[in-house]
Amino acid sequence: MRNVERTSFHGRIRSDGPFIPAAFHILCHAPLKARLRPRRIFARKEASGSWLLFSDAPFEPRKVVRHDVIERSFGAGAYNTLSQRDHWEMIEAGWFSGDDLHLPVPLGDDTYLVWRSYYHPVTEAHDLLTDIFADKYGMMRWGTLLPNGIALGEHPCTPRYATARAATDRDLIRTKFDLEALGGLVQLVLPDELMPQLAEYDDPEMMEDLMWRTHHRSIPSNPSFYQRAAEAARQKAMASTQAS
Repeated sequence: MRNVERTSFHGRIRSDGPFIPAAFHILCHAPLKARLRPRRIFARKEASGSWLLFSDAPFEPRKVVRHDVIERSFGAGAYNTLSQRDHWEMIEAGWFSGDDLHLPVPLGDDTYLVWRSYYHPVTEAHDLLTDIFADKYGMMRWGTLLPNGIALGEHPCTPRYATARAATDRDLIRTKFDLEALGGLVQLVLPDELMPQLAEYDDPEMMEDLMWRTHHRSIPSNPSFYQRAAEAARQKAMASTQAS
């Protein structure tokens, strides 16, 4: 397959070649063929004391390529084959700029609804964690509490709003190690205030105690009750043993 050139976006790959929509070629070449980049997730403490997770994406929508520009450049139907992240990759690569671009706005704009539903940092953190833990813990249901302590929830609203929360510091630290064990494609960056606690888990016994429930456990049928009750009982027993 021939390399795609910037001049090919408006129809013909070469003047001596057959007319082939550029969309056929573009998905096979950089930047859309770029390797997956590690993503980072951060945590913000809420008034309740729990941690709300959010991704490294911007909190404001980014410009996308206009529908008519995509269709004219890559052929009819190409617009619906591209994600907004594809748009950003092409813009960063310099393929489109200026009047080719559109900034999503909150009112009457489908591109804003798509951004808010899938690319807002809070919702994207939920989706990243759902995807990366799917093989380990199985299918996620609405309102799932994972064995590592992360609570995943989709809220009944439009645009879509989904969250990932950790109820305790231990849940957040446990999730960091759980992600590292899966290869580091998604990384959890702990807040500075948890660094002293993180150092405690250099002790193998402390680490084993922290991670015990992630090793051979599936998601319980009523995780929001049973999982919390079991952990609370375990922590209470440990505290009693240490006090004696």
